[in-house]
Amino acid sequence: MSRLAFPSRRTWRMRALSLAVMGAAASLGACATPSALAVSPSGVPAFSEDMLSPEFWIRRAPSPDAVLLDASQVAAKRELAFGPNGGLFDLRGIPATLTRAQVAGWIRDAQQTPIKAVIDDQGHPVTEAMLDELRQNAAAEHIPETSTARYGISVRRTPLRSLPSGRLFFASQDLRDYESLQAGILFPGEPVVIAHQSADQQWLFVQTTQGPAWVKRGDIAEGTADAVFSYVAKAPGRVVTGDQVRTVFTPEAPGVSELELDMGVALPRADVSPGEPVNGASSYASWPVQLPVREQDGSLAFRSALLRRTADTAPGYLPLTRANILRQSFKFLGERYGWGHQFNARDCSGLTSEVYRSMGLFLPPNSGMQGKSAALNHRLFTAHDSHAERVRALEQAEVGDLVVVPGHVLMIIGHVNGEPYVIQDVPYAVFKDPATQQVRKTKLNQVSVTPLLPLYADDTTLYVDAMTSLVHVTRP
Repeated sequence: MSRLAFPSRRTWRMRALSLAVMGAAASLGACATPSALAVSPSGVPAFSEDMLSPEFWIRRAPSPDAVLLDASQVAAKRELAFGPNGGLFDLRGIPATLTRAQVAGWIRDAQQTPIKAVIDDQGHPVTEAMLDELRQNAAAEHIPETSTARYGISVRRTPLRSLPSGRLFFASQDLRDYESLQAGILFPGEPVVIAHQSADQQWLFVQTTQGPAWVKRGDIAEGTADAVFSYVAKAPGRVVTGDQVRTVFTPEAPGVSELELDMGVALPRADVSPGEPVNGASSYASWPVQLPVREQDGSLAFRSALLRRTADTAPGYLPLTRANILRQSFKFLGERYGWGHQFNARDCSGLTSEVYRSMGLFLPPNSGMQGKSAALNHRLFTAHDSHAERVRALEQAEVGDLVVVPGHVLMIIGHVNGEPYVIQDVPYAVFKDPATQQVRKTKLNQVSVTPLLPLYADDTTLYVDAMTSLVHVTRP
């Protein structure tokens, strides 16, 4: 998620998601046997252990290896994602001269956060004076009337922040999974436009493809627009297809040593002869790639690094097939929920966007925009759509379709006897126990497989009735 990606305070409350099952669970058939226990020992309803394998769902998928969109269609959708209402910002369209009003507006936008800062990481109350000190570090009064846009690239996985500070604030003692200033993440190799700096000169205020935010100065290398955008435009040499891989350790080049690379990160190939040493090690058993590094003066340079051949990567974006969608999404199964990519993890929209990025599709970083991006084929729902119409749409949903409700997104992985199931990054499963009709709350706080129907988005509204969009990502 990015700063512009955060939902409103109203939709944020929806992000503490609940799953509910009404009445006794219907039989789903002996092949899956989830109905043997209406609520499984894990506390998830209508569920069986074999559902935790992607192969279970691949066997049920129609034509799992059929290519749903070819490379040219995927590339066209990438372009649309950076166009009007696509959900991502084309940094090349930002004017070379920035105005004070423009930058000040970005800073105000960045400061909006759905999570109230009530306590710090020591449990001490957060005062308005403490927050004012951080706002003063933003140095908005020192923005010049006009300034020249500068350009940079992130050199490591680094958090985006609402204010120029690494201090941690939370809404309450028991809500430490959601940090107030966390505004998303930059992966290695992402471009930024540098618009301002903090008073302590430790933070840069940048515009990213996700929106504006503060980032640590030491994590950005500054270069010319041509150097930045030429690197970003290079064809992928290796694409990370695992949940996360690391470059090979090298004391000779600390800037590219054991660098964390998340799913979907695409790196250009380094121009290295077969077997030629790279940073003190032969390249014959690894893949040489090119990475941006930050020189001591902060300037941008590029350096070769190695990815082990055994690491989960591919020579280009994976084909967009149902089998790949399922295998990629299940690589995150059990990963802890990470609001705005906290905890070296990801949240609901991070899960869906990284799965598709490994196949070359770029999704907006937040659930709301994923539900209405002009780059995607979707069915929108309003209060005029009946419950029956919504149910029929879900019954016909395909593997990889996204179900969007306010503040949350879930991915369809298949059906069991007509009932849709999803993989989702979700804090809680809350449902009515079929035996007692009492509300039961299971803390999942991880990427999980769950049924979708009949589930609740809150205490009174079914997911199906809260659904605002069904996104057919894999359709032209």
